Amino acid sequence: MKLSAEIAALIKKHLEGNLSSTDAIELNQWLAEDISHQQFFDKLTHSDELYEDALYYLQLKSDDSEDWLKSLKAKTIQKIDSQKERPLKRRNNWLGYAAAIILLAAISYIFLIPNWEKQASQNPTSFSDIQPAENKAELRLSNGQTIQLRADKDGIKVNEQLTYQDGTDLIKLDDQELSKLTATVQVPKGGKYQVTLPDGSTVFLNASSQLSYPLRFPQERRVVKLEGEAYFSVNESYHQGMKKAFIVTSRDQEVHVTGTEFNISAYPDESDITTTLVEGSVNVLHGQKLSSLKPNQQLTWKNKKARVQTVDVTSFIAWKNNKFLFNETELRQVMKDISRWYDIEVGYSGTIPATYFYGEIERNKNLAEVLTLLEKSGLKFKLNHQGKEPKLIVLP
Repeated sequence: MKLSAEIAALIKKHLEGNLSSTDAIELNQWLAEDISHQQFFDKLTHSDELYEDALYYLQLKSDDSEDWLKSLKAKTIQKIDSQKERPLKRRNNWLGYAAAIILLAAISYIFLIPNWEKQASQNPTSFSDIQPAENKAELRLSNGQTIQLRADKDGIKVNEQLTYQDGTDLIKLDDQELSKLTATVQVPKGGKYQVTLPDGSTVFLNASSQLSYPLRFPQERRVVKLEGEAYFSVNESYHQGMKKAFIVTSRDQEVHVTGTEFNISAYPDESDITTTLVEGSVNVLHGQKLSSLKPNQQLTWKNKKARVQTVDVTSFIAWKNNKFLFNETELRQVMKDISRWYDIEVGYSGTIPATYFYGEIERNKNLAEVLTLLEKSGLKFKLNHQGKEPKLIVLP
């Protein structure tokens, strides 16, 4: 970790709007080291506390002293006392009375609350404790840079620069770098994220998925690589009067489109790849064969064989609209979806009968609410706490 004074200086530059591209990389690396760094940074940038408070905190924290929080409180209270006899200064006063109170509250929240949560974690986890996925992803660039993407942002996009969806700077790169680099967005179990590609096309990534793409598409065609599940909304793009093809590669399949909306599920732990067309048209190259899909058609590629059928696309894209939608969905498929969304391992006890589910539930519910729906089938569930993390067990 960098010295506390250096980090405080980077935070100061950020607040003043003077952060260079190199500085931004260093600051993002520090933020990614520990969640408490990001929390502290967010508190500073959304309040009036600035450089001197940040420097003092970082110096105390880097000392690894058991009394660091006590010292910080004493320093803050001393600051408050010193301000009482002075008139309050303008809003950007770094050491204002209000700022000192806010800092004390922020530090107490950031570093005392986790201790309470740690103590609470000694009690067995319940179904209602297990929360749904949130915005969570890692960005890896082909130059070796890795950035933990912010949870308070819905996604990232590439335009003149690489930014978050709302325009907040992510990392500054010059045109030459943008034209050479490839980005990979890795969404873990318990996560989701959105990517807007250089041509304006959008990709919604489901939990446990990965998308790789160039930060600048070449003139001839647009190629991205998917592992996991994603919903694509592809813009038409032209070069010299001709439509530029958009190609999604996943394992031994390619989907060729020009402008359309579709869903691909290509998880490495599943034997099949499903491509479901919502709007427009696509050509799917599987092995040496090419199949064309119309809206509401789905191609399943499994064991070197392709099957095209008409489906109700709603159940296959419900995840993108933040819903679980079961329509004669087999138990093990349901549990795979739950495992990825809630970041929990699933096991089975005894002989589980063939079970299919029907129903709909919002994916923003905790695990207990989802399992309540599933238990209507007659199955039961329990949490096994023997391992490092709780394991969801399906009971007959």
